[in-house]
Amino acid sequence: MGIYAELVGNVLASPMMKQVNTAGGTRRIVELRVMSASYRRLEDGTLEQRDGRTFPVDVTVWNERLTERVLQHIRTGASVVVRGDLYVSPWITRENEADAGAHIDAESISLNLVRIEQVVYRPRQPRDAGDQTQDGAPAPGSPDDDPADVARSEPERPQGDATGETSGAPEQPAGRRPRRASGSATR
Repeated sequence: MGIYAELVGNVLASPMMKQVNTAGGTRRIVELRVMSASYRRLEDGTLEQRDGRTFPVDVTVWNERLTERVLQHIRTGASVVVRGDLYVSPWITRENEADAGAHIDAESISLNLVRIEQVVYRPRQPRDAGDQTQDGAPAPGSPDDDPADVARSEPERPQGDATGETSGAPEQPAGRRPRRASGSATR
């Protein structure tokens, strides 16, 4: 049984993707190094770094979905919270002395809000990937919908008939259909 740990610290170098051979085949992993942050609050309210408790920790991310997000969002200097299995890797130095380093196989990595200036949320996606609009096109925000296309799409403008007149209906955003009024409406 391993030690489950939570590490708070700063990323020393941007994450790097590697391919490793395992018994189950080739897997993509991400490796990064985080400097642990151990502080104590002094009587005057300031923080002081604890000597001997701040050291680098090697972090490996095996979950392929998480590796993509780590590569996308984590950079050198980011303050992160890493949770996962902690172990110590011993080795012998060139001077023939024993040494060791801490390592975490990360289950999760999140940004620590200490250095975050802005958060932008992606649009919520429906749970059922089979959601379709009435004309059979993917619903906006569905997994089949290309987010780049949604961002570039312009609202459809009503087209005038041969006389140049437009219908009295209000404009609808692209991809949406007007709701039918209750009762019978004639065109």
